[in-house]
Amino acid sequence: MSKLAQQYWNEVGSKKDFEDPLYLERLSSFLTKESKIVEYGCGYGRLLQLLNTNGYQNLVGFDFAQSMIERGKNANPNLDLRLLKEPGKIPCATESVDAVIMSTVLCCMIDSNEQERLFEEILRVLKKDGVLYLSDFLICNDEKYKRKYSAGFQNFGTWGIYTTSENLVVRHLSTQNVFELLKNFDIQWFEQFDFKTMNQNPARTFHCIAKK
Repeated sequence: MSKLAQQYWNEVGSKKDFEDPLYLERLSSFLTKESKIVEYGCGYGRLLQLLNTNGYQNLVGFDFAQSMIERGKNANPNLDLRLLKEPGKIPCATESVDAVIMSTVLCCMIDSNEQERLFEEILRVLKKDGVLYLSDFLICNDEKYKRKYSAGFQNFGTWGIYTTSENLVVRHLSTQNVFELLKNFDIQWFEQFDFKTMNQNPARTFHCIAKK
């Protein structure tokens, strides 16, 4: 994560409300109510609160934006939300976690090597047969996005990267990108959906569950 991205999520992003869903009916079959669940990039803890409401108690959320953590603690003081000291590192013991949740985090990581290192870290903390619930944005074929991707390609050399109207650099992934990141996992479920960005622009997303 860049310093500019961290500044954005502290100053602008922390004031936004998010709508990305968690398909708990898909995930619940891999969990018990006692499962240790970690969310990397938890924001203000919206998804963790959903899990808590459904009876899951062993929850920890990590985020690198102090403003997000403070908002989450104010809204849901029952949640264990922690500030990340080092982005890309999950401060949990090796093979100590039953499930990792990561929702719309990769779109804020434009560097492929940084993404790969994060997946290595997720593998490290997951127990054998532990699962990753992953959702994020996919590359769109809409002409509006193609123009943005084209401009981003000139600046960054990778198709799918663009700069938003709020000057945040984000990345949409191809399904090939996703499957490559998940090459050391056993994919249990993968599905694509129409969605909207946090600024209400039409977009394409995927949700998947992958087992270690």
